[in-house]
Amino acid sequence: MSDETTGAVRTAGPDRHPEPQPAKVLERSDSAVSALAPADQEKLGDLDVRPEFATPEGLRALLDRLAEAGPGSWAASPEATALLAYCADRYVHLARKHHASGHDAAVAAFEALRSVSVRRSRNPWAVVTTAVARTLRAEARADDLLCSRDRARRLMARTDLPPAWRIGNPSAPTPTPGTEPAPWLELALATTRSDLAGACDLDPATALVVGQVRAATRTTVAVLVAVGWPNDVARLGLEHITTTLTSAGGVPTARERLRKDRQPATALDIDQPTWTRLVSAVLGTPTRNGLLHRLLAGDTAHQVITDDAHDLTPPRHVDQREAGHAA
Repeated sequence: MSDETTGAVRTAGPDRHPEPQPAKVLERSDSAVSALAPADQEKLGDLDVRPEFATPEGLRALLDRLAEAGPGSWAASPEATALLAYCADRYVHLARKHHASGHDAAVAAFEALRSVSVRRSRNPWAVVTTAVARTLRAEARADDLLCSRDRARRLMARTDLPPAWRIGNPSAPTPTPGTEPAPWLELALATTRSDLAGACDLDPATALVVGQVRAATRTTVAVLVAVGWPNDVARLGLEHITTTLTSAGGVPTARERLRKDRQPATALDIDQPTWTRLVSAVLGTPTRNGLLHRLLAGDTAHQVITDDAHDLTPPRHVDQREAGHAA
């Protein structure tokens, strides 16, 4: 299909790449141009200024020159700078569709433009456009699932994964009828602990979070036991932590309250530093997300153990005590 005004070839879709054809430029009458106002003449003149790399063949030629120039060519070439600025403007609307900026689109285009496959393709611009769209979709998906972009690419076909709820996010599930407003995690914990038989009466959003919290608390105990915590300390300690979190009104408040509480350490037959380490493992620190947060965000038990094993393991004397019980 071609534009009736300029004759430039346009693709009918992302997978249809016709043979590149030179664009036809309509002749312009100088007398008609002179009849316009000077400002209008300047605007009309700017329409004819089109960079060479805007065409498929021009882009391929520029990429070949940059590849032949070797390392550092992208940073030193004014044409490369102009190309990335052109990409930011070309894909700005596509970026906004995925809640990104033109700069994000330019970065995605830069990653694609350095690929050998782009230079060898029949229509380099079509390949770059497809790559930018996929990258922006993956970035948006990664933000929803709180995971890396590479992992989000592998999960693009999964439609059964709901967006991750962020702790303290006011837009997360609303309270159930008849309850006071509270942060969503504390509300879900309270609902999970309730003895109400009417779990089916919950609204769908809250019921979903309750199910996630139940699964996350079970996995939290399993992870703590796997890294060396005694089963009774992990289970009863987590119960006390979540109970305090339900009434504290926030993770930072609950963390500070639990660190100063000496009763749980006595009840669990552990010392205060060990209890403090358990609290930090479950709720995290001001600079690190805790075990419960990460599991609710969608991380698997294997990922958490691999990434945070040093922060989750108990002190050596507790691990040895558990080994002695097992013997």
